Amino acid sequence: MISGLKSDPIFTVPYFRKEERISSTRYRWNGWERGDQPFVILQWTLSGEGGLNDGSADLRVPEGYAFIVVVPERTSYYYPPEGREPWVFGWLNFYGDFACDLFRTFQGTFGSVIPLPKRSAAAASLRRLLALVSAGKGSSRWQVSLQAYAFVLEWWRELTQPQRRAEDGLEFAIRFCRERFREPLAVKEIADEAGMSREYFTRLFKERVKETPAAFLRNLRLKEASSLLKETRLPLGEVAMRSGFYSATHLMHTFQRVYGKNPSRCRGQRRAASTSLISNTPSRN
Repeated sequence: MISGLKSDPIFTVPYFRKEERISSTRYRWNGWERGDQPFVILQWTLSGEGGLNDGSADLRVPEGYAFIVVVPERTSYYYPPEGREPWVFGWLNFYGDFACDLFRTFQGTFGSVIPLPKRSAAAASLRRLLALVSAGKGSSRWQVSLQAYAFVLEWWRELTQPQRRAEDGLEFAIRFCRERFREPLAVKEIADEAGMSREYFTRLFKERVKETPAAFLRNLRLKEASSLLKETRLPLGEVAMRSGFYSATHLMHTFQRVYGKNPSRCRGQRRAASTSLISNTPSRN
């Protein structure tokens, strides 16, 4: 994890807050407007939910998750417009080349929104760090640096070592998709059921299954639709509803994009095959 990092291994944490409560949509910070000096923002949701735009998508930061921003970068974090309860979080700013390099490695490995359960060893280590920096002059910069590094190592260990827990979560997600693909499932909902952030779940799913969760759901639905088209005379709208598509139009567009043909051709092929079988059956007369 730390090969190639040659900077002085000192974390400084000059700015922090154990708990902050936000409920206004005016709360928004842009990572590219925080100055030119690189530093790390780690913000950990204690209750409620926040939002982070990582430059390509809007991500949710629910309870038990934290986000990482390494300033300056094209990210922004905010209180969601649809928020119904306060976003309660703790935050720290880490300074130093070593800290920035380390958290960039974290981002590259786990994404910008990462699980940090409140009852985990990593969370306990983070709380010890917050207690140290809260003590002010009662703690030396070396104590703070060592505790910060201990927190990062523990967090890394929890995210990478318990492979069985991650695999169990993934197996559950696959079974969940197979059993409920006919419903209007969203990837975030499946990730929540598996106990992972959407970003981390999508990355892990693609590594193991070799396709994204969205593609996996789509293919399950197409397989079901193809089966219904071949084996029943149900109207196209009914086939779409029973196989998890929003409408007949949605089914037609997806079918055409993936298979290169209209769904009606699938039904026509079945009829043609049945006609051919009947015409080729020897007469008993």
